[in-house]
Formats: sequence, structure tokens, C-alpha cells
Amino acid sequence: MKKCVLVLMVLLAGCASNDGPPFEINNKQFHERQDEQGNKLFAYVVSVKAKNRENFNLDRGPNNRPSRGEVKQYIEQEHFEESSVLKLQLEDQAVELLNQELKERQYCDNKHEVSEVLWRDLSVQLRGRCL
Repeated sequence: MKKCVLVLMVLLAGCASNDGPPFEINNKQFHERQDEQGNKLFAYVVSVKAKNRENFNLDRGPNNRPSRGEVKQYIEQEHFEESSVLKLQLEDQAVELLNQELKERQYCDNKHEVSEVLWRDLSVQLRGRCL
């Protein structure tokens, strides 16, 4: 019984360990302007830091080959540029950051709407207007 509990704890610890956040925000920019009718418009850009892929050395010598687990872990690594899940996470986080920014600047008195979401490789831009 004790061995089963120990094995379970080791497995859970392995699952819980994380190399850090999946992406790191390195830049936020807020732009404001008014259109011809006097409506307040905004654009908010959030960029993430590019992460380099880890090099995986398959040639460690005949007696020191990588385990299946190591190979599987390397293959399953998510990279921001290729992951729609990570991009959606950034988009959600950008909305929260935009809400904070608008509140701090007291830019939109009542409500606002995001009317456009534009993606570039490592950034998302939220465009909208105050209501």
C-alpha cells in the first residue's frame, strides 16, 4: 500500500511540475484616438517573448539514449507560434489587461466593446470603441 501511495505521489509531482508559464508577456501598448463623429476608439497590443526550442540531443552514445518519456515530452512541447490554445489564452489575458488599462486611464466612462481582434506571430491587437 505504501509503495502505491509513493508511486502515485511521484506521478502527481511529475504532472504538476511545470517549466514555467507557457508564454511571457513582454510588451503592452495602448493607443487612443477619436473618429470623425467624436467617438473614442482604442487599440491595445499585447506581445509575448519568443521562446527558443530546446535542442534535443539524440546522439548521447550507445549506453545513454534518451528514454521514451523524454522523447515524448520533447515532441509534446507547445510552442506559441503553433498553438491555438496558447493564443486563445493570450487573447483572454489581453482582454483582462485591456479592462484594467481602460479603468486606470478612465478612458471609457460607461462600457466598451472590442470589435476586432488582429493576430500577428507573437502579438494580439484588440480594437474597439467606448459606448
